[in-house]
Amino acid sequence: MFEALLSSALQAVAAIISFATVLTWLWMIFRRKMALRGFEKLGGTCESMDTLVSVVVPGRNVEGWVDSCLPTLLAQRNVWKEVIFVDDDSADGTSRMVLEKYVPRGVRYLRLGWRPDRWLGKNWACWRGYQYSSGDWLLFIDADTVLFDECVIADALSYAERNNLDALSLNPLLDTRALSSKIMLPLLQNILWSFFRPIRTNSPETATPFLFGAFILIRKRVYEDIGGHEAIKERILDDRALAQFLKQRRYRALLLDGSKRFGAEFAGSLSGYLGAVKRLMADYAYTGNIKLLKYYIVGAVIQLLFPHVAFLVALVLRDSLLLLVAGASIILNMLSNYLEVGRLGVRNGLIYVPLTLAANWILTASLITAQLSIRRGRVVFSWRGRKIET
Repeated sequence: MFEALLSSALQAVAAIISFATVLTWLWMIFRRKMALRGFEKLGGTCESMDTLVSVVVPGRNVEGWVDSCLPTLLAQRNVWKEVIFVDDDSADGTSRMVLEKYVPRGVRYLRLGWRPDRWLGKNWACWRGYQYSSGDWLLFIDADTVLFDECVIADALSYAERNNLDALSLNPLLDTRALSSKIMLPLLQNILWSFFRPIRTNSPETATPFLFGAFILIRKRVYEDIGGHEAIKERILDDRALAQFLKQRRYRALLLDGSKRFGAEFAGSLSGYLGAVKRLMADYAYTGNIKLLKYYIVGAVIQLLFPHVAFLVALVLRDSLLLLVAGASIILNMLSNYLEVGRLGVRNGLIYVPLTLAANWILTASLITAQLSIRRGRVVFSWRGRKIET
């Protein structure tokens, strides 16, 4: 008798928790819609600009992207520009490709070997690129970035100068050609748009700064005033660090939706996504914000994993109520991912939606692994063929 009552009580609790996840998915879908609705897009008429922009492209082992990135930069019109490719000691064919194909077309090439202590590779490459620059504006672009039209830089510069901005960053359309990206990105993007609203980060009254590292346009004098990448040489997420410095100094930086104008890759492989989560957590640990990680893990277990487990238990116990509620949570999870799959432009996206549920387990496992690493005082991950320890 007692065991039957206990079983019924546990099933009731499971149904209540599952119902809470249903409400959370509905809230996330609504928040995503509101965040994207209020996200201003980069427009423009390709107005001719006289200002010189120094485009700094740090790259390490990026031979697979060079032929996609550099031609789109060189094709930019109605703006004075210099393109500086900083080779961060690549071990593949990056150096040969840039020297043979793009230096003759005007790209300035700088290869790094020795790196000072306490400097992370990308930060050192960006800093060295700045030291070789001549423009009044700096544009930091990742080597996996591809501009979709010939006026992206001119329109971004025009918007920044017209609105008297100190920095302007654009959100890219993320590359989903890899299966791992089709699986992971819908969930990650849904979390981003649910908890981050561009209209708030663009407000000077809020303390939440945000820049996308794939495209950061900043006035050189402002970059120098905040200390540039030298001030953040040990920070793993340079875009987050620069955004924080700009906000602290009360400089005006805005983030616009550039997903119709350019694209970039986020990770590209499953190991890359695991490393990306570790990078994020390691940077939070560096800034002392890691105390919230345990709550993130609890939230991920409840919201992302519990409905899956509850659904299987309901099948075994033939609990129709729990089966209904847990099933509704899973369906809303897939619906939320499907909306993002469509925004990302995944071909035959409906086929991949069930696979996106695997991202729930991968992300939660990544958070737990990061927490264990941080508690041991040592986070290790690989990025662009280089082992990084923090």
